[in-house]
Amino acid sequence: MAIQQTQRTVRPILRDLPGDELYAITEALDGDSFLALMQERRMAFWNSKPDSEKSHYQGYSKISRETLVNSLKRQTHAELSAIHAPDLNFQICPWQDVKMDLARQMNEEGRHFNLIRDHLLDLGGEWDDEYAPDFPEWTQLFNLFMTLENRFFLDPAKEMVARSTVLNFGIEGWDHLYVQPLFLSIIRDVDETLGQIYEEIIMPDETFHYSIGQKVLREHANRPDLQRIGVEFLDKQLIAHHKVNAAFPAYHQSLGLHD
Repeated sequence: MAIQQTQRTVRPILRDLPGDELYAITEALDGDSFLALMQERRMAFWNSKPDSEKSHYQGYSKISRETLVNSLKRQTHAELSAIHAPDLNFQICPWQDVKMDLARQMNEEGRHFNLIRDHLLDLGGEWDDEYAPDFPEWTQLFNLFMTLENRFFLDPAKEMVARSTVLNFGIEGWDHLYVQPLFLSIIRDVDETLGQIYEEIIMPDETFHYSIGQKVLREHANRPDLQRIGVEFLDKQLIAHHKVNAAFPAYHQSLGLHD
């Protein structure tokens, strides 16, 4: 007996943004139109936030070397997690072109981890595999793209769209468009070596990682249920990402660190 699947009804998590109608879509948009609407929704969300809450690259300043080392340690943790998340997608990816892209991404994220960790050690910092930032909002964002809020899908395409939207399109896409260009303009005068690592290696790689998310949404999220999942997990990512950015001042204060 065939199992009848019913449409899951989800109310818009964010409202009054371009693309609200995607939550109730019953006929898929063409790939270019869907991707454009998702990009417009993301931009409208971030444009509504103050500049101080648009970036999670915080704590890189001329004043405190301790803050810089803390930030590098946290970024090393981020790069390590960025190896694990694409691997989860690689294992279940039903699309050969994306699967090969994910293999490249894992290799590049491993290179980023080694570069940032080695620079952290050069500055007198420490690294061990037991480390995780004592930062609840950071943990929630990372849990989102690793576990998808405890959502499990029998259809691997749904899991691929959900995780690729959160990580590649959402986080790495915003890094590419806004966060890392801003960060580079600051870090050049603070840490020349770190600025060179980002300008010559990490930022070009992140451009490719973002393109994976764009490819998934444009070329493979070609069903209404996949497009509904895409907008749902974009909204979850935007909310979680913004919470991280807004929480940084209190996080640094709790550690006795100051920019």
